Amino acid sequence: MPSAAIAAHEHARLGGVIFAKLFPNDDEPFRGIFVAEQLRATADRVDWSVVAPVPWVPKRVARALRKPYASGERVIDGSLVMWPRYPVLPKRWLYATVAPLIALTARGAFRRACARTDAAFVHVHDLYPSGAAGRRLCDAAGLPYVLTVHGLDLYSNLENPRWKREILAAGRGARAVICVGERLATDVIDELGVDPAVVTVIPNTYDDRRYTHVERTRGPVLRILSVGRLSHEKGHDVLLRAFAQARAAGVSATLTMVGDGPERSALEALAHDLGVDTAVEFKGVLLDEPLAAEMRSADLFVLPSRSEGFGVVLIEALATGLPVVATRSGGPDGIVAEGDGVLVTADDVDALFAGLRDAIERLDTFDSAAIAARAAARYSPQAVGGMLVSVYEAVLAGAPVPNSIGARR
Repeated sequence: MPSAAIAAHEHARLGGVIFAKLFPNDDEPFRGIFVAEQLRATADRVDWSVVAPVPWVPKRVARALRKPYASGERVIDGSLVMWPRYPVLPKRWLYATVAPLIALTARGAFRRACARTDAAFVHVHDLYPSGAAGRRLCDAAGLPYVLTVHGLDLYSNLENPRWKREILAAGRGARAVICVGERLATDVIDELGVDPAVVTVIPNTYDDRRYTHVERTRGPVLRILSVGRLSHEKGHDVLLRAFAQARAAGVSATLTMVGDGPERSALEALAHDLGVDTAVEFKGVLLDEPLAAEMRSADLFVLPSRSEGFGVVLIEALATGLPVVATRSGGPDGIVAEGDGVLVTADDVDALFAGLRDAIERLDTFDSAAIAARAAARYSPQAVGGMLVSVYEAVLAGAPVPNSIGARR
């Protein structure tokens, strides 16, 4: 880019494209909500278009199999969002071909997105397949790209040599690599050989219009809340067993689980077998205001994950002033500050029970206003949006990546 254009970009609105499979659509409104929140956090400085590839499934088949069927495109809050479809086989068959197919099928949408905003850069989310596909498209267009690694996209793609080659190329081709946590940043450098000088840590953000501080009045029965996909890696079975121990120890409490997933039936059966089914409520998926209302009415939030790249629900809970119990599972390690709650060993029933007991015994000592203030200072759209824009501006100016891991070593 000519130097005059770079200087103009430093003081004017930027034009960019978000390229991410992780982005909400009509059938999956919660999918990649953290990417949508980053768009909102930077919309005052960046004109965005979004390309969010989705697997191709015939509409009738999608309905029969309860699979998502995203519409083609829509303008949302001024940003053009396109969902180009790509063919894919189930269970990661021929998975190494997915990135080239996405790049091919999304090419037209990508060109339109770039033209609409006069894009000077692209922000790609996830190493594979989005990162690998985005690298191909950006290289062909001569555009620099910023890559955000969220966690699972690294760890789940290291096992296969062909997949690993793809994520190596995606990581090393980025002008800046953003990781959502410190541990993840270290792993990206160690596993992919990415230059520490281009790796920085920027957390996800949250909707500060909904998740705001509220003073709570606690009743005689403690209200415990957990939010997340009901799948093995989220550790809800561990939480149910720890909750049963707490009830057996005399804790008067209820547990509300918000979310859905493949483990729901098994978890409901486990709650029955543990004798706590009358104290546990499975509410399914809640979004927006209904979810915020659950946060505001709870006394304690628990994130029992076995593995967690970040944990947006954790910062949403903290933003309302809710104390938390979370596992040392990746993302939460760097989120839960002193005074916010308790961190415990992951995948350990006794450790989680001990953490619950500790938090409950100290519940009156937590300062909810201070918890919310810390969350806002670190994770608000203003804080995170400012960090993101500083990276974009550095990339366009050819300047060092702000607060890089390399600069801090």
